Amino acid sequence: MPAKTPQEVLTSKTLGGLEVQPVVETQPFINLLVYGDPGVGKTVLAGSASVVAEMSPVVFIDIEGGTFSLRNLYPQVDVLRVPDWRGMQSVYSELYDMKHGYKTVVLDSLSEIQKFSMYNIMRGVVRENPDRDPDIPGMREWGKNIEQIRRLVRGFRDLPMHSIFTALARYDKDERTGIVKTSPALSGKLTGEVGGFVDIVLFMYRKIVNEAITRLALSSMTDKQIAKDRSDRLPTVLENPTMQDIFDYAFGKRKKEG
Repeated sequence: MPAKTPQEVLTSKTLGGLEVQPVVETQPFINLLVYGDPGVGKTVLAGSASVVAEMSPVVFIDIEGGTFSLRNLYPQVDVLRVPDWRGMQSVYSELYDMKHGYKTVVLDSLSEIQKFSMYNIMRGVVRENPDRDPDIPGMREWGKNIEQIRRLVRGFRDLPMHSIFTALARYDKDERTGIVKTSPALSGKLTGEVGGFVDIVLFMYRKIVNEAITRLALSSMTDKQIAKDRSDRLPTVLENPTMQDIFDYAFGKRKKEG
């Protein structure tokens, strides 16, 4: 019997024993990172997923302790305070099993989760070596910390549900050009890597527009800010954005102008 052609093999919907899916049939989940200064509205934006039918109900994994802003606007959001790194792993395992009913998980924020991870690592270090200063991690601890956050972001991103990550912003000046680059406030290589793990990265900021303070979200990279939109459907700048806006744009229910 002659060998199958590449086209015949692919149309059988398996390749190397694994299922092949057309890209249009893959799961329509949003994975999003939104970063910016404290108070610009990152948590409120994430919480607005609770009034999007396709994204609700929503559970917040709250490390930052900043969900007070949701109480009046989005009281239907469920909040989970995680006490330690083992608790974070347990929450992930239960979300993976899909017996919970949630459609969206929010991790608020990655900046605090990275610190949370390092505190856990250093507690173990000091238990084994009481002479170590718990506030001064070494190269080995930083390496472990960075890998933990990589795995966490990839793990939550790959859950069969929508995933939203928040982070603070950091500002680094290029001494050669004088340009101040804005990126997620994470340590080490993560500040440049984490945006590559998700489909949408938004930089949120505030600006006075028509004499009113307006929340803005940048979805396209500039020489000063990290941002991206793999759907290529979001406006370059969203004004007073909600998750309904982002969902509708990302899945073609709403067209950007121009």
